[in-house]
Amino acid sequence: MDFVSGFVETIDYFLIAPYRWSGNPVIGWWTGTTILAVWAALLGKLTIALVFRVNRSHIKETVGEMAQRHSQSMNALKAGDRTAYKAINKLANEAFGKSFFLQVAMASASLWPIPCALAWLQIRFSSIRFSLPFDIPLIGNSVGYSFIFIPIYILARILLGKIKIRKAHNP
Repeated sequence: MDFVSGFVETIDYFLIAPYRWSGNPVIGWWTGTTILAVWAALLGKLTIALVFRVNRSHIKETVGEMAQRHSQSMNALKAGDRTAYKAINKLANEAFGKSFFLQVAMASASLWPIPCALAWLQIRFSSIRFSLPFDIPLIGNSVGYSFIFIPIYILARILLGKIKIRKAHNP
């Protein structure tokens, strides 16, 4: 058994609980899947906060270098030194690229709960199909768990993104 499967099966009892809160299987499905999506989104937000905290000094350094190079290139342009502007602007573009891809890598760290949630849904609900009232090209007239989980997860991420945590001010 691989690590992911073992981990998912270990936490199965915790994950299945919301699906069983209601006696109605349809309500249980929607409640459980919504709560699973919220948990995945929260875990992703916690991961990104941890990654940001660990990399804070490197992020500040990268953003500082980018701002410094931009300022230097603008000063060279104002001074009319086209050669210096081009050389410094190249360094500014490199600093921007490093900063951009650092932020993309950090943002992707928040997505790791999705495959774990989908793996668990696969174990539990792979044989269940949900009928649609119409036929969707390339999909058909029924969908599986991922077709429902992913939009709920996106909605949970959007709603959690709107919640601002206020820091307590010490007197």
